Amino acid sequence: MKGFMSKIAMIQADWNFPSQEDFRNLPDRIAVKMSSELSLYDFSTLVSSEKWGVEKMKSMTSHVKELHNREVHMYKILGREQPDCPTVNVLALEEFTEYTPLKAYIISEYIPNLHDVAMSDNVPLEDIWAVVDGIAAFSAMGESMSDEEIKTATNGYGYIADAIEHFYGEHSPDNMRQNLIDVLGVAFEEKVDEAMDIFEMICGSPEIQNNYSKVSQYLGHFPVLMHSDIWPSNLLFSRSSQGHLEFKALIDFQTASMSSPGLDVACLMVTCLSKTDRRACKAELLDRYYASFVKSLKPHQSIPYTRKQLEDSYDLCFPAAIILMLPFILSFSLRLGDVIPENSIDKSAGLIEDLIAVHKSNLRKFPGFFESC
Repeated sequence: MKGFMSKIAMIQADWNFPSQEDFRNLPDRIAVKMSSELSLYDFSTLVSSEKWGVEKMKSMTSHVKELHNREVHMYKILGREQPDCPTVNVLALEEFTEYTPLKAYIISEYIPNLHDVAMSDNVPLEDIWAVVDGIAAFSAMGESMSDEEIKTATNGYGYIADAIEHFYGEHSPDNMRQNLIDVLGVAFEEKVDEAMDIFEMICGSPEIQNNYSKVSQYLGHFPVLMHSDIWPSNLLFSRSSQGHLEFKALIDFQTASMSSPGLDVACLMVTCLSKTDRRACKAELLDRYYASFVKSLKPHQSIPYTRKQLEDSYDLCFPAAIILMLPFILSFSLRLGDVIPENSIDKSAGLIEDLIAVHKSNLRKFPGFFESC
């Protein structure tokens, strides 16, 4: 199995101990995750008409190792704090060091009977609430992290700008427009062009990207811990006997950052909900997230932002979430071949429509945020 920055193997364990007592509680299957920049090679075609060259791949080597080490530190913090957020049971961890330049890994207990939710699929609204509670509890855990832990276990305060720089460079994906037309059809061409103008505005402006690194400062609240990569591949589900999705684990913490709380909520609503549910339940979902975050704080901890600031953060982060997630959604849709299911087309169309609407609203509500344009 291959992730975007790793390879994952499922191993049927054959434990060999002298005593039955020593291994009776060990799992019979384990998952081993090994970070590798080679997995990013295929990703490059999602954001460019050409695959990355040797120099670009070399530049990603140290970046991928750094991200792996941060995830190792985050799993240690999760083990200590035990937030009310399901995640995998980690059995062993190894960082990249000068002594182990090729032998870093994360070994965890294998979770059976998982149900795959593709990027082109939607999570039913009634099944999303456990995820909302979980990612809110994870964020609240950040209030217990020391400055040193924030430094070693997160990407700091500039995730959105860093992600655009590493994956897109100075311009929006040059094949994004054609991919959108391939999925949506030429009748949607005018809206696609309008959406691409927004991509160009954000991806082509270091000033706006810098503003995204300081959303919390702009809105007047303290930055909080964000997973920063909420999408179906990082949310493990099983399916109940009644057919409902059951949230089993939040995984992949390489890109955890300190940012504004709307980032994770926006990524969740962009990648997991249908356009109908996203538009209808925005206020309800933000209410639930805020209540879960506050409930997860320890008694002595103050609330770092208000419900109003959460909503403003969501609105500002929504276009950035689409920029970061749309290449993956399109990729999964295009892999389906000539007959793309209606729900996949509807999902991409809804994101383009909402990107345009939210961006226009943001220009009115937060003109200073985009003043460099």
